[in-house]
Amino acid sequence: MFRYPPGSPRQRSDRQRGAAAVEFALIVPLLLSLLLGVIDFGMAFGQYVSLQGAAREAARQGIVLGDVVASANTAKGVLDSSKLEVRFAVDVTAGAPGVMVVCLRYPRTSLTGFFNWTLNGHFQTKALMRMEGTALVTAGLKSWTGGLCTK
Repeated sequence: MFRYPPGSPRQRSDRQRGAAAVEFALIVPLLLSLLLGVIDFGMAFGQYVSLQGAAREAARQGIVLGDVVASANTAKGVLDSSKLEVRFAVDVTAGAPGVMVVCLRYPRTSLTGFFNWTLNGHFQTKALMRMEGTALVTAGLKSWTGGLCTK
């Protein structure tokens, strides 16, 4: 009759099976927090990239067409336009025709809720574009609660 050698999988004791369960219980929180971190910070990075693109497009459209707020709302990407804050001005301190300065703010939020403590606050970005002619509009804002928007 065939017998399994000592230490083979068939001869493991209940004690060794319990050790595997303890190891699993120690590793699961680490892997879960890593997964939730990738989800939350990936979403935050995507929001920031969309915010930068919207600021750049709003500055470009502000120079060409003069409608900065509508351009920011159009180019917002994955962002919610009701939470998007816009402020813009034409800076002529370096001489005419000046530089279009567009600042955007958007609240940071945690998608899973696990990293609310670190993702609490606002993203803020700025885009500068040199004007080539006279400005159609010189300043404006939409629900801005941030600080100054200067060059």
